[in-house]
Amino acid sequence: MEVPILKQGLYLIASIQSALTDADLSALREALIERVGKYRARGVIVDVTALDVMDSFAVRTLRDIAHMARLRGAETVIVGIQPEVAFAMVQLGLTLKASRPRSTSRRGSPFWIGRAGSASTVCKDGVPVGAPVAEELLVAITSDVDVVSARQKGRELAAEAGFSSGDQTVIAAAISEIARNILMYAKRGEIALRTVMNGDLDGLIVVARDQGPGIPDVARALQDGYSTSGGLGLGLPGARR
Repeated sequence: MEVPILKQGLYLIASIQSALTDADLSALREALIERVGKYRARGVIVDVTALDVMDSFAVRTLRDIAHMARLRGAETVIVGIQPEVAFAMVQLGLTLKASRPRSTSRRGSPFWIGRAGSASTVCKDGVPVGAPVAEELLVAITSDVDVVSARQKGRELAAEAGFSSGDQTVIAAAISEIARNILMYAKRGEIALRTVMNGDLDGLIVVARDQGPGIPDVARALQDGYSTSGGLGLGLPGARR
């Protein structure tokens, strides 16, 4: 979806009005930078109020906009970050402050997120032992549109399980990271979502499946800042957190 860009004097205002795919974000970056040069703009305002998730790709794109605009003589201001989105960014270790990424391999693994209950719950393959598990909801991952769909489905299930709005956003952001990892390194795969109950503990199980090449060094791939794709290196470590 194309993001409208308004010119107001020497300033450009981009108002994001819905969830964006990676391609949409990239197109916004190119359009803004082109217009900064064309109009010799002195400032760029990006309104992200409509974004319900800010994952590592979105953060990197906004950083790129700010950096490239500055090189052309314009300052950038990001406005409208929702409290839940800001909370999720902190949980995943994301910040809009510029940093230099090092050079993830990949692959997501099952992870269990509990809303309430004992930390000593016995789990097997990420599932609490003896817990009733609902039928899987499968989301095929073959394009960046599917990444958006997977995180939205995850948010819906998290809401049904009783997670707070802040936790729903964290879960959606984590799903976004592992789904993109599939797309980037394995090209296709699926995200499996299931709700689970164990006494008073309600949870959501997320499994990323693919037939990709695997991760040569898992420990290194889970280190903050390590990336083989030129990204921020925060996707898998953030999803694990």
